[in-house]
Amino acid sequence: MRKLRVGLLIGLLCPLAVWAFPVDVEIDSKGVSIIASSSYLSNIATVTLANEGAEQAQCRATFVNGPERPPERRIRIDPGEHRVLTQAFTRHINRVRVAISCEPASESEQ
Repeated sequence: MRKLRVGLLIGLLCPLAVWAFPVDVEIDSKGVSIIASSSYLSNIATVTLANEGAEQAQCRATFVNGPERPPERRIRIDPGEHRVLTQAFTRHINRVRVAISCEPASESEQ
């Protein structure tokens, strides 16, 4: 009986795994200390960026999901600040790749 319950529980949870998709994050930080974490909700991918450095960072994030045109997000992150980037997709998501490029913000941009 116990094996039947465990098997039934696993069978019920398996369809939930089908809806999950990975969000791969690649960071190229030039002179700034940026940490990223990713998550998803339905067809929306999110990336949380945290600036652990001592200077302001200028970042660009490109979200790639199959044949759609990859949108680019630009964001400025102050030292110690956390910012969230989101991207909603119109097609079914199998995997999202996010390329993040960060560098110190120049004096003219501040």
